[in-house]
Amino acid sequence: MRHPRALLLLSLAIALASCHRGNSRASLRNESPRLVSILVEVYDPNTNLVWENVSVRVVEADQEWSRCTCVSPYVDWYLTDSSGRVLLDEYLLADADVGFQEDGSGRAVLGPRRDEDEATVVLEIDALGFVPVIVEVPLAWDQPDVFVEVPFD
Repeated sequence: MRHPRALLLLSLAIALASCHRGNSRASLRNESPRLVSILVEVYDPNTNLVWENVSVRVVEADQEWSRCTCVSPYVDWYLTDSSGRVLLDEYLLADADVGFQEDGSGRAVLGPRRDEDEATVVLEIDALGFVPVIVEVPLAWDQPDVFVEVPFD
């Protein structure tokens, strides 16, 4: 009589464990796309002071979901502020037309699926009298907001 009860308890434990695993897989499939952004800080590596009014633009992006390296058809420059920073938010990244998937509001997103959860954005940093600097910024669904410090001299 003990054996049937033990078998029943073992079967119940296995069933519960498989239900739990199934739910975690379903929750991964139901994760929402995430908005992406890049906060760029431009600084002088010799003095560690930040640069104000330095131009930053989105050159291109390598999109995992489309297998496309999309070059921006625009040459839109954004200037760093008094803190040496410029925010390339989800709207600016979508407007750069570099292949990001977009949500219903036209904002750049990365999806949770393995084939749509990464992108690499190429930025150009420039100012009059300086040699331009090119920076590659990786974005991922699990880290959609990135802060990048760029030495510029």
